[in-house]
Amino acid sequence: MHLNFIARLIPGLMALLMLIAVISCSGDSSAPTATAHPTATETPLVNVTVEPTATSTVAEPTATAVGGSELSPELAAFLLAVDEKMAKIRGTTVAPQVPFRFLDQAALNTWVRAQISDAETREQIRQADGMYTLLGLMPADADLYDEYAALLDAQVLGAYDPKVEEFVVLQASGVFGPSEEFTYAHEYVHRLQDALFGLDQMTDELKDNGDASLAFTALVEGDATTSQQIYALQNLTPLQLAQIFTEAQAGMSQTPAVPYVLQRGLEFPYVEGASFVDRLRISNGTAAIDAAFNNPPDSTEQILHPEKYFSRELPVDVEVPGSVFGSGWTIVDNDVMGEFFLRTWMEALGADRTDASVAAAGWGGDMYRLATNEAGQYATALNIAWDTPQQDAAQFYVLLTTMMNASQDFARVEIGLDSGIMAFSNAGVVVIIANFGDAATGQYTVVTAAPDVGTAMPLLLAMAG
Repeated sequence: MHLNFIARLIPGLMALLMLIAVISCSGDSSAPTATAHPTATETPLVNVTVEPTATSTVAEPTATAVGGSELSPELAAFLLAVDEKMAKIRGTTVAPQVPFRFLDQAALNTWVRAQISDAETREQIRQADGMYTLLGLMPADADLYDEYAALLDAQVLGAYDPKVEEFVVLQASGVFGPSEEFTYAHEYVHRLQDALFGLDQMTDELKDNGDASLAFTALVEGDATTSQQIYALQNLTPLQLAQIFTEAQAGMSQTPAVPYVLQRGLEFPYVEGASFVDRLRISNGTAAIDAAFNNPPDSTEQILHPEKYFSRELPVDVEVPGSVFGSGWTIVDNDVMGEFFLRTWMEALGADRTDASVAAAGWGGDMYRLATNEAGQYATALNIAWDTPQQDAAQFYVLLTTMMNASQDFARVEIGLDSGIMAFSNAGVVVIIANFGDAATGQYTVVTAAPDVGTAMPLLLAMAG
């Protein structure tokens, strides 16, 4: 399940520390010419007055309309200068203006909730809730919508919506300062991307492949994050970066405890996406980034292993026949999990990150189907293909079953079959894991999960052919 808008998270603390250290060592003390303080308003317009910094002098502002927001001439000029700097960093020209708004925390939370509250997105969240519960990634009594909304409330600093070509930036304290400038720079990159490549059309084309969609999101956010960091190096002082860092720490301390899969899913585009885009920049600067937008990564595997993007190692096609579900079940979703999700699943069960990375690294392709019955219960069947079938399938099987054995949430279920098939129960759900195939044909991994053994086992046997 992937949303149709790009959200800006609290900046990574380690990245900010590195920026502070680099600027301090380089002696770069260049600073913006002004900071701004808005007056409170309940309308979409933002009334802004400007308070000079120690390094600048500005005149008393008068209101003017820019990009759909009421700004002082000084702040309007300042933001246009940021636009020009970000366009230069990205190797392009300034994009046509679109509406943008500075919102307080309550207004931003309301805006974000509106993005995830339409009927289609609600249904996607319900299905993801069912899937996560089947796999032991969420407690059965948890509500994914509430968990996700709470996480977004705590971590979103701004967002760009390509459907309506508008972006918003948090102004939590009523002051336009370094954090707002830092976030604005990030969101403006999304405006540039949209003007150049059409984000809405590209995300719509990928909506039926969750893994490819997440990989594209990593490209989008990685581009914005690395460009934002370059901007900070060139334009913010160590003192300003320290202020951003302090505010980010305060924000992260308020992040609610949410299922691991949600937190990692929200982090991935910014952390691994930035690393991926760094590799693109090293290879051929912004031209390589533009080329990636014109020919996006095919999978999160290519984000995690950029060399597989450069060599264009494509996922293999994998099938889960709809017929494996018996009568009484209606298929509501079929999608690709991808390497990142498999890795995250094992980490959520308690696996060391390095171990999970190794166990998932042989991913070659997958497909799952999710079905529901009249009682509102869910069942799923997952088929995973591997690059080196014998070795990779065994590594994944061993780590996944080991973590389930060790988990306090799962209990081993004896099903009277050989040791190559293992079953576990968790809060009214049975998960069965098996490797099928032989040395001649190669192995593939099948995972089924359903409310009971009587449903999960026939699913597994049907998948085995």
